[in-house]
Amino acid sequence: MNYDKHCFKPFLRLSALLVFGPILFFACQGDLPDISDEQSFPKEKLETLGSMLRNELLIQHEFLAEQSPYDTSVYWYVQTLYNQVTNVMHLDKQSPVFNKWDQERLWKVYVIKSEERLAFTLPGGDFFISTAMLKSFEKDYELYALMSFEAKLMNDGHLLSQWLKSYNSLTINNLIEGKDQPNPLTAEALATEMLDITFAPTVVETVDKSSIDNTCNTSILSPLGLMPFIENAEFSSSKWLQTRPSYDGREQLLPDFADDNCKARQQGSNYERFVLKPLN
Repeated sequence: MNYDKHCFKPFLRLSALLVFGPILFFACQGDLPDISDEQSFPKEKLETLGSMLRNELLIQHEFLAEQSPYDTSVYWYVQTLYNQVTNVMHLDKQSPVFNKWDQERLWKVYVIKSEERLAFTLPGGDFFISTAMLKSFEKDYELYALMSFEAKLMNDGHLLSQWLKSYNSLTINNLIEGKDQPNPLTAEALATEMLDITFAPTVVETVDKSSIDNTCNTSILSPLGLMPFIENAEFSSSKWLQTRPSYDGREQLLPDFADDNCKARQQGSNYERFVLKPLN
């Protein structure tokens, strides 16, 4: 008798069971184990994508000159507030060491010269806002709330999720890595779409809650800075509100998202001096 031959067959059967058993089990359950699309994009890749989009946006738009008088007024003040808004997000202490935002890279503010009310944050933290949007506010807490909303929209993965609904992860990954692909998605096209990406009202509600928490945790300002903008009928047709549509009862619910001590905070008093006067 050939003992080697007979002993080897059970070994093969056991190996096949160990390899294919879990697959057959999950297939029968109708739920194959998978890695989410978001996990395919570590922060280093998102920063690369953000840099690509920033470079395209700098070509596509005209920007407020970062020189006198705006460099020591508008840019300095908005950047100072944005640094405060994003400090905890940028430090990223809760993330594993192999997937953190680059601490050496400034999350920079860019001011677009436009009569449209625009604001968005790119992957990697760069913040874009239009002169029309800046002129829509009267107090510091309004701008702070808007920046907190946009930063959380990016940092919490909602922007990436929205892209993945329109493009599969392979297409976006190929764009980042510069790989050839059929019907290629370009950085120019994706940058152009930044102005028109529309989020579901359920996402807006989720971000309202997290951005209010962020404002309460990072400032002495009231977290209800979006209220004047949302309640102003003049702004109802603005690009920003069209792409971040309100959910039912938003005006009534926003105050409930903050505790009493936080929402009773100040509105700030430097906005007119550092932003409105130089722009006007």
